Amino acid sequence: MEKQTYKTRIYKVVIRPIMTYTAETRPDTSKTQRMLETAEMRILRRITGNTLRNRVISDYIRTTCNVEAINEWLLTRRKELNNYISRMTDSRVVKIVRDKSPAGRRSVGRHQKRWSDNIT
Repeated sequence: MEKQTYKTRIYKVVIRPIMTYTAETRPDTSKTQRMLETAEMRILRRITGNTLRNRVISDYIRTTCNVEAINEWLLTRRKELNNYISRMTDSRVVKIVRDKSPAGRRSVGRHQKRWSDNIT
């Protein structure tokens, strides 16, 4: 049990931020969510010593490791980033880029997801 807590701590502090580094600033797609979820569960199963053949539920593994689901954690990180940008002065480039929309029209077809679509 002692080793498992160290491994979980390393996962939370080192691996998870690396996995989600660019995901905080990009729009979410179902493909990226699925990839993050799969990678997280692969790591957590390895930490707990389970395999897919053991058929242990993912929620049980997360509670055992005391880890929040990666997509929920990522959403809270996005909200924190949005609040941080909101507190900035209006002259900061980051705030200007977040609040302004590009001039022109979008091409015909299904529009691309925006980063702000995930926040609301």
